[in-house]
Amino acid sequence: MAYSAIILAGGRGKRMGYQEKSMMLVHGMPLILYVIKSLKNVADEIIISVRDKNQEELISRILPGYAYSCDKYENKGPLSGILSGLSLCKNEYCFIAACDMPFIDEDVVKMLFRMSEGYDAVIPRRENGLFEPLHAVYRCGQMIRETRKAIEAGETLILSPIFKMNVNSIGMKDIRDIDPDIRTFINVNTPEDMEQIINI
Repeated sequence: MAYSAIILAGGRGKRMGYQEKSMMLVHGMPLILYVIKSLKNVADEIIISVRDKNQEELISRILPGYAYSCDKYENKGPLSGILSGLSLCKNEYCFIAACDMPFIDEDVVKMLFRMSEGYDAVIPRRENGLFEPLHAVYRCGQMIRETRKAIEAGETLILSPIFKMNVNSIGMKDIRDIDPDIRTFINVNTPEDMEQIINI
């Protein structure tokens, strides 16, 4: 089966001083390129979701040849980026991640895809009960429908569409069996996070 992947790059990086987070360099390489390298052997197509044409132009200068989707709704947060990215997907299932997750484990992603059959979504769930919706697999058609409904209802929470879907919740034991330190979920939100990433 062929699979898709969406990388959400449209965030404005408020906690990073409004820097273009996807283009921040880690050991000389843009942060988003680490995500792409993790996904290129797992997904048959990679879509980069951006907030507008200006951001697309900026990123595509460094990363030409990828499919780019632009947000169609303003002030809807990741839901708008998810919806625009899904509209370009050619396959039934899609892995969605943020552009600031440099340690995504491709074997974890493969497991999520394997466990997606018969479900609308496969989402890791931490020991405290919290989901990891930006490190998850979704059935594109159902996710498009529920995301559109959520946006039209004025919702902005990324989990809003998921509550109406048939979800396979994956516990941390299954993740740790592949990635013992669960580095696959690490993301960069602050300058302190970036310093830790560089040290790793």
